[in-house]
Amino acid sequence: MTTRILVIVGVVFGIFLGVIIGPSVHSYFRLAAEMPADDDAGWASKAGWRLCNGAIAAWPAKPAPACWKLATCDNEGALSVAERERLDQMLKEAKCDH
Repeated sequence: MTTRILVIVGVVFGIFLGVIIGPSVHSYFRLAAEMPADDDAGWASKAGWRLCNGAIAAWPAKPAPACWKLATCDNEGALSVAERERLDQMLKEAKCDH
């Protein structure tokens, strides 16, 4: 009988903790893993640099982003040597001062 009560108390306590802690933990992981939208607001966001690799990889099939977006990549993006060379070509073609 006491084992059954302990199991029930444990389940209720687990549900209680899940309801209280769950949303904040879920929100943290969602924000950490979320990719910003490929629009002006996404590029201007704190995580806008995450869009750099996709923009560099899609060029020249897709037009280069605006100069201010490329400047984000130039300043904050962690780029490989090949991506850096490609970004430099994009900046030169778009006539961006960097």
